[in-house]
Amino acid sequence: MRFLACMLAALTSFSAFAVTKVNVFDTEAVVIKQKEDARYSGEELARREGMRDVIVRATGDAASLDNEVVKKAVTQSSRFLSTITPSEKDGQPTLKMSFNPKQIQALLAQADLPYWPDERARLLVWVVEDNGYDRTISWEQSQRTSIANLRYVAAQKGLPITVPVGDIDDVTSIQPTEVWGNFTKQISDSSRRYDVDAVVVARITRNGSQQNLRWTLYDDKPQFIADASLSPVTGETSGTNKQVTETFVADLGRYYAKKSSAKASGEIASSVVVNFEGVVEAQSFFNIERMLENLSSVASVELMHVMGSSVDFQVNLITDKADFERQLLRSNKVSKVEAPESVAVESASETQVESTLDTTQSSAESATVENTDTPVSKEAKLTTEESAEPKPEILMYEWRS
Repeated sequence: MRFLACMLAALTSFSAFAVTKVNVFDTEAVVIKQKEDARYSGEELARREGMRDVIVRATGDAASLDNEVVKKAVTQSSRFLSTITPSEKDGQPTLKMSFNPKQIQALLAQADLPYWPDERARLLVWVVEDNGYDRTISWEQSQRTSIANLRYVAAQKGLPITVPVGDIDDVTSIQPTEVWGNFTKQISDSSRRYDVDAVVVARITRNGSQQNLRWTLYDDKPQFIADASLSPVTGETSGTNKQVTETFVADLGRYYAKKSSAKASGEIASSVVVNFEGVVEAQSFFNIERMLENLSSVASVELMHVMGSSVDFQVNLITDKADFERQLLRSNKVSKVEAPESVAVESASETQVESTLDTTQSSAESATVENTDTPVSKEAKLTTEESAEPKPEILMYEWRS
């Protein structure tokens, strides 16, 4: 069955997210003419600036430039270049550069920094501002400084974002107070028209030139963010608009970089055994395996057992079981089933056997006090120790082809 499933790999595909591919390793920097006695040439400074841009996009965090390993590598930027081409932009000389992805990723690993792969979740960002006397939503077409800064910084950091356009559909579907209050039902309904992977609400309170920005990330597609089992991610920052925007985007970048790094490295928070009944075709087997592997809560999947139309997988999670089940049950091909009574009977039988063995052990010890290591007592002890070992939890589902 496994062999047949693998043969279908080239013919079948599964996509859990509508990710956006970001150009991480290509950049362009202005060549600033230096004095003749300058320590570094304009080309050298442009190469270093280009590498800094790439490092920030590869990690999603400008703070990565403070890493000592990265600082040293930037001074040898030419070693990490694949191609470099002189060019011109707005009348100024520039260098177009492509950096070697494998070398940059190796550098980040050496620096113990997370690498954020170039296929990234696209975020819908709702920005609502309180100026002291009313609250308003900042739309894409509003031309507000806060939106312009957000788009600029997000592009620098390689964070794909969409801002609601503010057309008649947007304006009539939701009120600023509903966004400010994080009313997930209303936000979910108004966000569904956008093809995004997650939703962020940014609430800005103005006080002169200073701002306080509180943000809430619902790391799921719009249609699922009203689910009470979804735990939002939150953050807060204060300062000028430029400062809060930089911190806001950096926090989101760090979150997704760490999440991607955990999945890529296979870090395991917990494991569960997942049983699927009704798997009658090899293609269904492959679809289940691919579906599990593509869930953002899953680190890895291992086939455990196949018996007829029943298949068991060990699923290693990077999040918790509740998050995994919530994601899994979105599929219209999966339904949860209760554990059969036979499992409960088996558990009761095991308890009865253990009780009998304990009684046998006690009798044996009473009869032969001097010799406590009788075969019966050894067997009972072994059985008791084995039964004390924690068993992986089994989640049971029905697969509908």
